[in-house]
Amino acid sequence: MTDAPANGPRLTGNVPLYKEPVPLNKNDHRKLGLKAVDKPYEFVRETHFVPTVVGEFGVASAYYPIIFIGDRKMPAIVMGLQSRHNLFITEDGQFDPDFMVPAFIRRYPFVSASNGPDQPATFCFDTAAEVVSDKPDFPFFDESGEPTDTTKEAIDFVSAFEADSRITERFVARLIELDLFEKKEVKIADPNDRTKTIKVADYFGVSEDKLLALPDDVFLKAKTDGLLGPIYAHMLSLSRWERILTRYFKSVNQQQAAKAAN
Repeated sequence: MTDAPANGPRLTGNVPLYKEPVPLNKNDHRKLGLKAVDKPYEFVRETHFVPTVVGEFGVASAYYPIIFIGDRKMPAIVMGLQSRHNLFITEDGQFDPDFMVPAFIRRYPFVSASNGPDQPATFCFDTAAEVVSDKPDFPFFDESGEPTDTTKEAIDFVSAFEADSRITERFVARLIELDLFEKKEVKIADPNDRTKTIKVADYFGVSEDKLLALPDDVFLKAKTDGLLGPIYAHMLSLSRWERILTRYFKSVNQQQAAKAAN
């Protein structure tokens, strides 16, 4: 990753969670760093899904549904049913300790900005993040203006995430090429009429029928290219919708009980 020039332009575009991402440089940000906060995961409370990469499909599939969304079929981890309601953030702004924290969330407040094909990305951070402070516990730069271990570790993590993102893009492109996607949906019983159902989510997922219908040589090529591991992890993860539904209804019941008590 490259260091940004002083007074460099702000980044544009919409990256989930990030409000004011800017390139990090030692001239403008020498006194900044990270501080400990009381509610470290409050920033993700209103995010009900986050992007993911194929490198974490295997682990994430044990905890959450992994789905594909939008025209680009972006893979995402489902963390709630309603917009602005993450089911895995506790009241005190912590992450449920029984669940893995997705890499996209662990990366925050850092991110990379592409400089075009064959060019190294620029290392950036969200200036609006609560953990960013001019009285840091973990400075970005030392007294001589060199990156601290905190910054070096963040750069390594963001670089690895960026590399896995490119792998993920190629993975999705192959699935589209092989025509393996199909529309899927999640329905629940209508609480006002148990004979009816309500659709609570629709998304793209890999069709098992399409996968098994691939010609033998194409299937073998997909196996050789490493597609099958992430595909099966995704398919297994869809059983985790039941967990999302259970947590959702528990949350609704708690909210109703709180209102009744007041």
